[in-house]
Amino acid sequence: MRLFFIGLINLFGWSSGLAFTPMWPGSLNQYPESLAASTNQSRAAIEPDFGSSFPKFQIHNPEIIWTAKTNYLQKPLWIYKAMPQIFPRSVISNLMSLGSLTIQDERTEGKINPWLLTEPLSFANKSNTCSLFIVPVDGQIQYWNGSAFPNHWDKIKHLVEPAVGVPNDAKIEKLGLKFLKQFGIRQDDLAQKANGNLLTFGEKRTRSYFDRRRGKYIDDEVIARGIFFNRRIDGINFAGIGIDEGCEIMYGNNAKMAVFRLVWRNLQRYQQCRIANSDEIISYIRDGQAVMTHKNLVNPADIKKLTITDCSPLYMGADGDETQDFVCPFAQVEAIADLGYTNVDIQLYCPILSTNRFY
Repeated sequence: MRLFFIGLINLFGWSSGLAFTPMWPGSLNQYPESLAASTNQSRAAIEPDFGSSFPKFQIHNPEIIWTAKTNYLQKPLWIYKAMPQIFPRSVISNLMSLGSLTIQDERTEGKINPWLLTEPLSFANKSNTCSLFIVPVDGQIQYWNGSAFPNHWDKIKHLVEPAVGVPNDAKIEKLGLKFLKQFGIRQDDLAQKANGNLLTFGEKRTRSYFDRRRGKYIDDEVIARGIFFNRRIDGINFAGIGIDEGCEIMYGNNAKMAVFRLVWRNLQRYQQCRIANSDEIISYIRDGQAVMTHKNLVNPADIKKLTITDCSPLYMGADGDETQDFVCPFAQVEAIADLGYTNVDIQLYCPILSTNRFY
């Protein structure tokens, strides 16, 4: 299920954060089966999938030099199993109240008990201006309130509803963090920059129109602002901008919540794994297991020498509409590509777990 959004979106980075308290198993004995004994098919299921959105990094055996620090190699990483998320009943009630939704607005197919919070729920008001979707198995909540946007048109006076009280960037972050506390989401669970500041991404929606009140054309007027928070677990960020394990919150007129999208699976520790050493990372790159992000795209065949300057772990999330059984770490590699005539900073994603990963 996806929400229908109107308007234009502009993304820009600023520093801030997001988190939910994971429900840890008492011990790994709750899962007697071992990943080490898994079949080849299940092994493939727990490998990071970079999808088709990143170009393959196929190189022709250039010189590869490792200059990155290797202190991260000393700490093993966990593979997590994704379990259904049980959201607090009080939070669901608060979301319904924000949009003036009631039990009578339930649209779930088959009409189940709206407080049986292990099953998907769907609400929408009669005018379809506000909706709420909850999918516990994917840790997903989607809330949309179209009335929070100043989109009313006065047909008699031919005037557009003015944008009033749209919060600025600093206020958006404070409002977002305060709202997430209702979920037990702590700031320590939110993605951070290297300097310890929270890593967030901002967004805004704008409109352009002729204002009859002032007799002038208005260009790119901000009608809503929002923020994306990424998740963090074991001190390691999730990749992306919040919608692949994280959160988006947007506010419109008078700081009224217009959009809330949360993907926050209940992650339980499943298997602790050894991390690949520098030689293994290099071999993964040579074997074509790496992909190139869109930081700076180059033709891998043109690279004469590759100097790896940094290698750090990230976790791979998934969109709330996707089923994710296991959450796995991978490596984000920063490198300098020598093309013979110039050097280009590039970024790669590649496997990070050792071929001899299991303890």
